[in-house]
Amino acid sequence: MKAIRHLRAWSLPLVPLALLGCGDFGDDTGDSGPVQPPVTVSFATDIQPIFDNNCIGCHNAGGQAGLDLRAGLSHGNLVGVASTESALSLVESGQPAQSWLFIKLSGLQDVGDVMPPGGNVGSANLDLVETWITEGALDN
Repeated sequence: MKAIRHLRAWSLPLVPLALLGCGDFGDDTGDSGPVQPPVTVSFATDIQPIFDNNCIGCHNAGGQAGLDLRAGLSHGNLVGVASTESALSLVESGQPAQSWLFIKLSGLQDVGDVMPPGGNVGSANLDLVETWITEGALDN
């Protein structure tokens, strides 16, 4: 009897720990990887209008540098596509500082002209492009 009381006294503090192992703490299929922040920029509603208002005057069918930034074509012509002026991709998903488009829009390029020519897309638009690239340059 004394042994049972001793066992009960010793095991009682372990009950809460055992119960923790029984809880459902979400997906039990394994490690789902790092949690991704929500996407805040839409290519269709935030980025394409920047191209429409600032770029397609020159970058359209048969446009400069062979870059067509018209709706329906621009995303595929930018993301993961090699620049003709630089060793960088035009848009390197997740990496604005390694994306020639962002560099050109920022005026930080070492060759060629700032885009749009002689102009500025505006800091709000530049911030949108940077965020879009950082969030993965999605076609959303």
